[in-house]
Amino acid sequence: MTPPSAPPAGKRRRPDESMTLLIEVMERPLDPGYAEAAQRRREAAAVGGTARRPVTRVVLVVLAVLLGLTTAVAARQLRAPQPAVSEARAVLEQQITERNAEVAGLQDDSERLSAEIADLQRTALATQDPQILESIRLDEAVNGTAPVAGPGLVVSLTDGGGGLSGDGEGDARVRDTDLQAVVHALWAAGAEAVSVDDQRLTMTSAVRNAGDAVLVDLVPLSGPTYVVRAVGDPDAMQTAWARSEVPTYLQVLGSQYGISSSVVAQSGLELPGAGAQTLRYAQPVGSEAGSASP
Repeated sequence: MTPPSAPPAGKRRRPDESMTLLIEVMERPLDPGYAEAAQRRREAAAVGGTARRPVTRVVLVVLAVLLGLTTAVAARQLRAPQPAVSEARAVLEQQITERNAEVAGLQDDSERLSAEIADLQRTALATQDPQILESIRLDEAVNGTAPVAGPGLVVSLTDGGGGLSGDGEGDARVRDTDLQAVVHALWAAGAEAVSVDDQRLTMTSAVRNAGDAVLVDLVPLSGPTYVVRAVGDPDAMQTAWARSEVPTYLQVLGSQYGISSSVVAQSGLELPGAGAQTLRYAQPVGSEAGSASP
């Protein structure tokens, strides 16, 4: 047998290429190009970083001081009272005070004249036609023109938190819909006359909201407690009130929004009159056109 031939002289077997790649990855995991770039950055930072850092810090401090001064000056200018704005506000406040006083004076004159007219009317009809006088008196009590007195119920609603809730808690305020529900339930329970915060309700009255304020016939109510008074038979009204859905509605307002409510029977209530009402009526358009044509 002949022994296996030896490899030719001068030639050596090279290791497997995959093994070579594994060895390279294990011994030098970082690419030489990346290593060289990182070394250059380290050298540049060691040479020039010490010279630039103090300058950068000084610039940042100066910028921070300048920004702080600018903000402080702007805030001071915004908070400073402007003479023109203050003067305009004072003028508006004076005008509001004067107009309120003028409206109050006109309202007093209107009530005085209405009382004089009613006295003259009663004096004239007392001797000529007492039945008409009695009919007028009943009509005035029903339509809210004259003041009335008698037993009844008093329903009170108070804003959540006693009126100390913030602007963001508008749901905790008594709304016009809440007062409307109470008023409608009292009318349905047999009330003969109803008032909201001493504002007598008539057939033409409206309870509405204007922002956060509640208006009754365009008169704003102060709050935070709103008092609804109803003259009528207290026992019958309480029975009808308990059978309505309003007590449950008020319980929901109290549990969810903190609006407190109470219902109290009173043996003697006095409701003011609304004064003479201006009635408006419609006319057919054809009648005006016909009367104007020749």
